[in-house]
Amino acid sequence: MALGSCASRSGILVAPTGETRQTARDVESGVTMVITSGAWSGSPEGLEQELEVLHVLVANDGDQPILLAPGDFEFRDRRGFRYAVLDTGASFRPATKAERSSGRYDFDLERGYDPGGPAPVERIVPQDDIARLALPWGILLPGSQMRGYLYLEGVAASANGGTLTWRMTTAAHQRLADVVFEMSVSRPR
Repeated sequence: MALGSCASRSGILVAPTGETRQTARDVESGVTMVITSGAWSGSPEGLEQELEVLHVLVANDGDQPILLAPGDFEFRDRRGFRYAVLDTGASFRPATKAERSSGRYDFDLERGYDPGGPAPVERIVPQDDIARLALPWGILLPGSQMRGYLYLEGVAASANGGTLTWRMTTAAHQRLADVVFEMSVSRPR
């Protein structure tokens, strides 16, 4: 999918209360997820007019590796229609001991990662900062966190809200929990 092919719209996904930041924690796994809308400050400017752009932070304070994969995220509007995650191909791997001591972080743009579950995913041709700032896919080890932007097909042009669900699994695809965020579209008056 190339940018510019999406319908232009105005509005962002927010919590039903209107807040742009939501937090969910699964106590059993020790994983916390924070999503923030309206936070895009990269290039291209106006990206949030074409796509849904959510900043995501996932912290694994549990004791087992967690899979971050595009097919495990799903947005479904209130009528039941699904919107695809737009995948830039950004991925990560655990740093080696030498890399950790040097402070080097390994980040790749390739598609050799585990795609996860069955939710709809479309590849996107990354432009400007889109891939560099994307939430990368890989195995999140205990005691670590990952952050970046999650891109979805535009919801605001055709819906008033819905549910973002992350079907959290271990690296071996053992289902742990569903992390769910209820969202509404906030439009300027």
